[in-house]
Parts: sequence; structure tokens; C-alpha cells
Amino acid sequence: MRTATLVAGSATVNTTKVTANSRLLLTSQADGGEPGFLRISARSAGTSFTITSSSGTDTSTVARLIVESS
Repeated sequence: MRTATLVAGSATVNTTKVTANSRLLLTSQADGGEPGFLRISARSAGTSFTITSSSGTDTSTVARLIVESS
């Protein structure tokens, strides 16, 4: 489990660990700005994924966990 900090409501996480079938779990660790609802808005297997908040001013620190589905 690692963290990412949102800038203007989003963060791109570079990682070779993400696959097309990965389950990505997110939870806020430290609220910043105007926190919103979190979602994965983009994914590139073996490269990266993007976390996006429903708030464009969200600067929260988000914990993320990648789990491979069976």
C-alpha cells in the first residue's frame, strides 16, 4: 500500500504493477482542499493509472492498494 497526493483533484500514479484486471482500492488519509468522491478515471496496464476526485480543488493524500483478481 502506498499513497498519492492529489493536485487540483487528480494524481497520475506511475506503476508497472497495474494490469487490465487489477482492483484498485482508494481511501483518503489526510483531507486537503475540498475533498470529493474518488475514482479511477484512466488506466494503462503496466504503466500507470489516474485517481480523480469529484472536486477540482481536492489536495488530499490518498492511500492506494492494487489487488489482482483471480
